[in-house]
Amino acid sequence: MSAIYFEMIGGASGNMLLGAMIDAGADPERILAALRTIPVDGWSSESRRVDKHGIAATYFDFIVPGEDHHAHEHAGAHGHGRHLSEVLDIVERSGLSASQRNRASAIYVRLADAEAKVHGTTPDRIHFHEVGAVDAILDVAGACVALDLLEVESVWCSAFPVGRGAIDMQHGRYPNPPPATAELLRGAPTYDADVAGEMVTTTGAAILAELVARPGVRPPMTASAIGYGAGRSDFTIPNVLRATVGTLASAAAADGELLHDEVSVLEANVDDMSPQRFELALERTLAAGAFDVWLAPVTMKKSRPAILFGAIAPPACEAAVAHAMLAETTTLGVRVRRERRYTLPRETTAVATPFGEVRVKTAIIDGQRRRTLEYDDVARIARERQRPFAEIAARIEESLTDGE
Repeated sequence: MSAIYFEMIGGASGNMLLGAMIDAGADPERILAALRTIPVDGWSSESRRVDKHGIAATYFDFIVPGEDHHAHEHAGAHGHGRHLSEVLDIVERSGLSASQRNRASAIYVRLADAEAKVHGTTPDRIHFHEVGAVDAILDVAGACVALDLLEVESVWCSAFPVGRGAIDMQHGRYPNPPPATAELLRGAPTYDADVAGEMVTTTGAAILAELVARPGVRPPMTASAIGYGAGRSDFTIPNVLRATVGTLASAAAADGELLHDEVSVLEANVDDMSPQRFELALERTLAAGAFDVWLAPVTMKKSRPAILFGAIAPPACEAAVAHAMLAETTTLGVRVRRERRYTLPRETTAVATPFGEVRVKTAIIDGQRRRTLEYDDVARIARERQRPFAEIAARIEESLTDGE
């Protein structure tokens, strides 16, 4: 399966996403041709190579006379505005493909939901200002077109960097990130990038919130193209977004070769906390993006018994996982180290059984397939049927064998 991984080195915005995909091989002329079918007028585009702290990147942007693009990403300012129904109508009347129209519309619905929650109203009553302006509509639609040109089937992204300080908007000074952006990032891993300024715009957050199922996770993949999209700002770190296009490991390693990647291993010794608190600590550490967590008995100085709280996480989620461990336990520090690991190519599919659909994980080693039933699915069925887990698992395995 073809995939794209967006790495927010210096943040994410609509034009940075588009610039990164153009840099990775999406034809800008074909993108512009598709965007010219959208019933909005008076715009042009610019594209140029720029240098961001030694990284060559593509800066791509739309120019709309009368619209101040430097303020467009902020919800709530005055200026040109449209209701959700108007934006959806513009998208529907375009010459974009059905999949592109569906993706673009879904992004705007996601954005309307976030705005409605912030303003205490309903999505249909939201009046988009900057993100309803022409260049924002083009950013969203252009991203959808570029994904199709790159033949991307699966979209992934890193954890979201968050800048420091306040942001000046039409209605005054607002927290960073602004309310609508913060709402769009709900449930996604974030980290303090130690940068003064806005790093993730509302448009960028909306695109990634809608298209990425598991933010903060870097998929095992074989890269075929890499591109960098530049932002407008100049931070102490490169204001670029990296797009890696390639094939997911489940397809790339179908012959059974071992995969390898890098993970962060986090540990903390805890000797002064009630055991009852570990359940929630483990739960929230997993929610922060950890692949796995564990507890093990250890002996500390002065022969004190203690618990070793450990976690494995993708490097992009390292800070978020460390924060969860510090927030949910009494430890004052978390050790972190990077390790390489080898894994088997695997894929998870839903299969029909006499008890309904059950997820099955299949791994490959030396040309042989290894099948594992998803524990949660089997446990749910065992509870519903009030039967032993082993009995349900055996009957499911039997039905899968008979169907082969």
